[in-house]
Amino acid sequence: MKFKIVYDAWWMRKGWAMVFFYWMWVGKPKSEFTNRHYRHELQHCYQVKRMGRFKFYTTYLWLLAKHGYKNHPYENEANDREHDPLTEQEKKWLNDGKIIL
Repeated sequence: MKFKIVYDAWWMRKGWAMVFFYWMWVGKPKSEFTNRHYRHELQHCYQVKRMGRFKFYTTYLWLLAKHGYKNHPYENEANDREHDPLTEQEKKWLNDGKIIL
């Protein structure tokens, strides 16, 4: 499973990021994208890999409607992992702009 990191996405609010199908969209330049934000979005990539794309996105939307964003279980999981140190492989993906799971 591959994801391409796209920085400075014009349609994203500055500071926002999201994983959507084959991309990690980031609303700021690479120089401003922190490890904490990357780790959060990377956790969503791991969730997609664990569940599969269709199940992840349909379940994500259902849970969003049920719990809202602040209490969303997938967001809580990603928030809990934000301060985990990046592995050497995760650093390489960040540097290369491609995540390969």
